Amino acid sequence: MARMLSQIPLPLLPAGAAEIAPGVGFVTGDEGGLVTVHGLATFAWDAGDEAGRRLAAVQLVRLRAASQGQVACAFGVDPGTLWRWDQALAADGVAGLVPSRRGPKGASKLTPQLVERITGLDAAGATLREIAAETGVSTFSVRNALGRVAPAGRPAVSENLIRMVEMTKAALRNTSS
Repeated sequence: MARMLSQIPLPLLPAGAAEIAPGVGFVTGDEGGLVTVHGLATFAWDAGDEAGRRLAAVQLVRLRAASQGQVACAFGVDPGTLWRWDQALAADGVAGLVPSRRGPKGASKLTPQLVERITGLDAAGATLREIAAETGVSTFSVRNALGRVAPAGRPAVSENLIRMVEMTKAALRNTSS
């Protein structure tokens, strides 16, 4: 009877690679990413190539090189996201993996005439909500038209609110004297 010898697998991960599953390595950086399977570069994508990154993740699961949970963890997404990417690939091919454009999808509703109307309503003392209801745009669009969009992390303060605070301070000063 022949004696079976077992051999320890050679480490086939590139330097700096994280092991997703046995034999599957994952390297990412500023220039993009690389996935190796048993020492072979299997998937690669450039920085900013989100469709290529998503394709690599989905294909790893489809090839059964790693589980959905392992791939999701390595790629920093929820397993449900990975499932949606797989569904998008099945339905629309690689084009389904291209991220949709963020932000407004259509032309701005803020025409010069509408901005003029918003400015007039503001001058008449209307609140942002009243102006929004009257003109059919969001309060953010009203703030934008009035130039009151705050820097990130800071709330926008309207001139009406400033006037109200000043009036309250004055009233408090009058009652305490």
